[in-house]
Amino acid sequence: MGIQDRDYYREGPSFLDRVGQQGATVWLIAITCGVFLGQCITGAPLRGPLTVIGIYDPKLIMQGEIWRLFTPIFLHADLWHLAVNMLVLYFVGRGLEEVYGSREFVLLYLIAGLFANVAYLGLQVVELVALTRAVGASGAVMAILVVYAFHFPRQKVLLFFVIPMPIWLMVVLFAALDLMGAFGGRPDSKTAFVVHLAGLLFGLVYFQTGWQFSRLFTRGTKTRVRPKLRVTPPPVEEEEEEPEPVGAPVEAASRPTEAADEQLEAKLDAVLAKVSKYGQESLTPEERAILLKASEVYKKRRK
Repeated sequence: MGIQDRDYYREGPSFLDRVGQQGATVWLIAITCGVFLGQCITGAPLRGPLTVIGIYDPKLIMQGEIWRLFTPIFLHADLWHLAVNMLVLYFVGRGLEEVYGSREFVLLYLIAGLFANVAYLGLQVVELVALTRAVGASGAVMAILVVYAFHFPRQKVLLFFVIPMPIWLMVVLFAALDLMGAFGGRPDSKTAFVVHLAGLLFGLVYFQTGWQFSRLFTRGTKTRVRPKLRVTPPPVEEEEEEPEPVGAPVEAASRPTEAADEQLEAKLDAVLAKVSKYGQESLTPEERAILLKASEVYKKRRK
C-alpha cells in the first residue's frame, strides 16, 4: 500500500492547519503588537485600562490576581521596548520553530515567560528584590535566545545593529550586564534584571534537559492530530524503456534500489503514523530527516 492510500494522506488541510502555516512566531508578534496598539488607543501604554488589568503587580498577585503572572508577557512599556523584543523574537523564533515545531515553540515561549515572572515574585516575597511592577516579554525572549544560541552558536549577529559577533558571545554579554544590574551595578535602571536572568536560566535548563512540553499535553489523549507536513509523490509517468547492455544483471541491479525504496517507505509510514497520532512536534531530528529524504526522492522521480 502506497502512502497515497492511507487515510491521513488523503485528508486535506483543515482551517487550523492553514492558519498554522503562517508560523507561530508571526502570530505571537502580531498578537503582541495588537495588544500594544490597544494599550496606546485606550490611553498611555503604562496607564491605560489594558495595562491596569494585566500589569505584573506583586501585591495584587499575592491577593489572588494570579493572571498577572502571565498577561505581562504581551504588554510593553513603550515602542522601543516592544521593537527590541519583537525583533529578537522574529530572528530566533523562526529557527526554533524549524527545530521544535510550532506547538512546542509556543509552549516554550509562554512557559518561559511565566517562569520568569514566578521567579521574580518569589524573590520579592522573600524580600531579596523590591516590590515593583513590570511589563514585557523579556523573560520569554531571553529564554528562546539562549536555546537558539545552543543550537546555532556560530550564527553571526550585530550587537546594537553595529558590532558583528557570534550569538553565543552576545548572550554571554547580556547575562553579564543583567548580573551587574541585578547586584546593583545599574541602580538607576528601570529594567527587571531578575526577570531576564530567570529567562536565561530557564532556556539553559530547557536545552540541557531536553524537555518537550508538547508531550505533556498530548500524552494519553486519543484526539487525532492531522499532520501539517505532507510528502506528496508525483504522478508516475510512463517512459520508453531503454535497451539494457548485453549481459547486464538486470534483476540484481534493481534489487538494491527496490530494497532501499521499500525500507524508506516503511520508515516513512512509521513517521507519518506518528505525526498523525501525536503531531509534528513529537518527531525526533532523525525522523524529520526521513521526511526530508523522502521528499527529495519524490522530487527526483518527478524529473
